[in-house]
Amino acid sequence: MDPTLILVVSAAVAAVLHTLVPDHEIPLAMIGRAQGWTVKKMAGVTLVAGLIHISVSMGFGALALFASITLAQHVAESAQQVSGFLLMAFGIAYASLSWKRKHGGHSHGSNHAKHNFGSAKNPDVSWGAWIVAIVGIAPCFTLIPVLVVAVPYGAATTFWVMLSYAVATIGMMVILTSVALKAIEYVTRLEKVERHLEMLAGFVIFMVGVWLILETALGL
Repeated sequence: MDPTLILVVSAAVAAVLHTLVPDHEIPLAMIGRAQGWTVKKMAGVTLVAGLIHISVSMGFGALALFASITLAQHVAESAQQVSGFLLMAFGIAYASLSWKRKHGGHSHGSNHAKHNFGSAKNPDVSWGAWIVAIVGIAPCFTLIPVLVVAVPYGAATTFWVMLSYAVATIGMMVILTSVALKAIEYVTRLEKVERHLEMLAGFVIFMVGVWLILETALGL
């Protein structure tokens, strides 16, 4: 069998499997639910996050090829830990501001929460931009060995492997965040839950950050 085809398929499979890790979709889906995003908007936001995610990962892959695999993995682990801490900070800030708004005499009910929680000009842009950036900077460790294996087979093979990995990763992120958004909408449809949706979103994002740090530290 053509080695290029094997590598391309292997890259796609690796991308799909690594995208199943919850830090790729849960933070985005939770903010999307809290801000009342449609599936279409969720997909668009995830597409941007995915492009950043892949670009950062390819940068670490290039570092591995031109400098050192060990160095690239070390820097990538540091970047992932930073992403974890940022998710924790984001979750705390999001939940705390929601608590302050709801208990500071400015609550207008769950139906209006998404219009009052965010920047003055556009309530959901600032939170959406932050979560996109945080999710995006966490690199894919699996791309580094994939690129290292592909390079000896030439530029064309390396290109197709990178393209396969990128398309599979971004495609799965879009699919999973859209599915997660609808699932979260169903789970949180009760009025009592909706009233505390932003605080719940903050807590879940905080826990994803904790999980990401532990995953990196323990090598899970």
